[in-house]
Amino acid sequence: MRLATPGHAFALAIVIAIAVAGCGPSTTATAVLVPTAAVVTPSTAPSARLESGGGLTVKADPALLDFIPDTPDGLEMFYDSDTTRQVAADPALAKDAVGLAIALFTVTGAATPADDLAIVSVVRLRDPSVGEGAYRTWRDTYDASACGPAGGVAGNAQSTINGRIVYIGSCNGGVLTYHVRIRDGAIVVSVTSIGPMRLGEKVMKAIGP
Repeated sequence: MRLATPGHAFALAIVIAIAVAGCGPSTTATAVLVPTAAVVTPSTAPSARLESGGGLTVKADPALLDFIPDTPDGLEMFYDSDTTRQVAADPALAKDAVGLAIALFTVTGAATPADDLAIVSVVRLRDPSVGEGAYRTWRDTYDASACGPAGGVAGNAQSTINGRIVYIGSCNGGVLTYHVRIRDGAIVVSVTSIGPMRLGEKVMKAIGP
């Protein structure tokens, strides 16, 4: 695993720059110039009803990226420590998460990272028992935010990859999103995939048990 360089961060900031603190009808998405995918939390989760400012924190935890190999199928990973810390510091995220890691995957040796890339957010939930309704809200909010700059959500589908159900969102501009829940629901991996090589699918195939 390598740290993201200024060149990678610049490429990401041009392509997609979204961070979402929480979700639900009373929360709006905030566009920021940071190299990150949409980071969302399920509004219906029991933990989402906790009061903010109650001492809850989110750990910037690069170890969460251990669920994904450093170099899956010709890709290389760059951990974005600055963005991870920035997003993790948002108290709204702390209602639902205890750990976060954000990384960029690019084609190994690619001269221009923005041609094909995947922006990966790995979240450890505060309450792993949250149900399908909360997870669906998570996915829908993420997709709406990630697809905003790309012309909106065009559709949704699902596929079975490595024996797991992966939810796939498509944007009108060709951007794809991927979501999978692992480790008995405790970990959510969400990906924004840009470019014709569909690196998000490669990341999903690389996720360990």
